[in-house]
Amino acid sequence: MNWENLIVNLECVDTLPTLPTVFTKVSELIAKPNVTAKQLAEVIQTDQAISMKLLKIVNSPFFGFSRKIMTVQDAVVLLGFNATRNTVMSISIFRALNNGSTASGFNMKDFWKHSIATGMIARYLARKLHVDAEKAFSAGIVHDIGKIILQQYFQEELEKVLEVINDKNISFYESELQVYRGTHCDLGSYLADKWNLPIPLIEVIDLHHTPGEATEDPRLVSIVHIANLLCKGMGIDFVASSKKQDVDPYAFARLDLSAADIEQWLEEIQAEVDQAEEMFNNIQ
Repeated sequence: MNWENLIVNLECVDTLPTLPTVFTKVSELIAKPNVTAKQLAEVIQTDQAISMKLLKIVNSPFFGFSRKIMTVQDAVVLLGFNATRNTVMSISIFRALNNGSTASGFNMKDFWKHSIATGMIARYLARKLHVDAEKAFSAGIVHDIGKIILQQYFQEELEKVLEVINDKNISFYESELQVYRGTHCDLGSYLADKWNLPIPLIEVIDLHHTPGEATEDPRLVSIVHIANLLCKGMGIDFVASSKKQDVDPYAFARLDLSAADIEQWLEEIQAEVDQAEEMFNNIQ
């Protein structure tokens, strides 16, 4: 099947995953100038599962608060509105996409560990570079959601992609282009647009392999591009045989960053990545 037919078929899928309405309502409230933590908490509490996950995550070492957080409203106050929205989004996306059978060779657990670790590294880099760290974390988590669309709806194509990777020792991205002349970036941005995710996140999903094409938030795209490849270079990937890719020079230039800078930060980056397992256990 070629790329055009993939999109046509995807348009016809009646069971395409949707995000919980809580995320949409939280996003709409945060856009209002006079919203309160109490109002946000009341909306979040309409979904018991999301509320419990939020409290579990906010009490984890990932956020490092010194006291036990007992209520959703306290969590909103301590996290801040943007971090609350991004955490609710992460929980919602995990729940929406963590279903269904998987294609042979696709390890769902390793996929989510890679996504979360990429988010961790992106958050670290964003702090170093004075970019919104919580947005970078969320962007890192969602960057590969197109691969979930492949494994849920186009398993035959995904299995061919994995076969080509093994046969030719090329990257997942390069293999996709050979198999169906499209990529998971296209599929993921299609879904993200359906979900009405923020435009900067859609751009990250669409262009995290080609950061030089970014126009909305090229610094964010460049951060996730580097974080993704660093994560793979550290062996955190769901396709062990996939060829590792080099960082696009544009990303380093756009961030005024060098490989030497990354080298100096590797120990701290590793410490961030070590939390990915715990974050995965909290979010699933």
